[in-house]
Amino acid sequence: MPRPDLDPVTQFRELYERDYVAVFRTVYAIVLDRGEAEDLAQESFVRAYRARHTYQPSAPVGAWLHRIAVNLALSHLRRRKLSRFLPVRLYTGPERDPHEQSDARSLVEQALAELTPKLRAVVALHYYQGYTREEIASLLGIPSGTVASRMAKAMLIMRRRLESGGPGDQLLEPARSRS
Repeated sequence: MPRPDLDPVTQFRELYERDYVAVFRTVYAIVLDRGEAEDLAQESFVRAYRARHTYQPSAPVGAWLHRIAVNLALSHLRRRKLSRFLPVRLYTGPERDPHEQSDARSLVEQALAELTPKLRAVVALHYYQGYTREEIASLLGIPSGTVASRMAKAMLIMRRRLESGGPGDQLLEPARSRS
């Protein structure tokens, strides 16, 4: 069931309380540093607060917040020239023992290390937040085809890495689609 949208002009506090964790998780998945992610998530909300009067409800307000956060995180990485890996949500069945889960996580992290920040952003928004290709395109201000291209390129890079490191390309599943 979709959540009712909030007005960033009159309900910013509620918006912050509702969406902070999701924005933080997205930023963390891109920058991979908890402290930096906290700072960038806070800065995202500061920027959103300053721009709240210019918000145009052409998309859900959560998508608007994520666009601000992702752009800020990517800018941060460009400034820092960081290119590390990001943890991705792993869906491992209950039959897997903790050792197998640790090995799988390590393989996926190594595969993600080969992605550029722009590719990691698309992967994070899809696999962490469950955004569709069209929603990611809107969030990042890029064509839907570019999102598809980045996702395909990311999956190809990761699949090659996973195949060379062992089985595991079935470990990635998108988060439940947003309604």
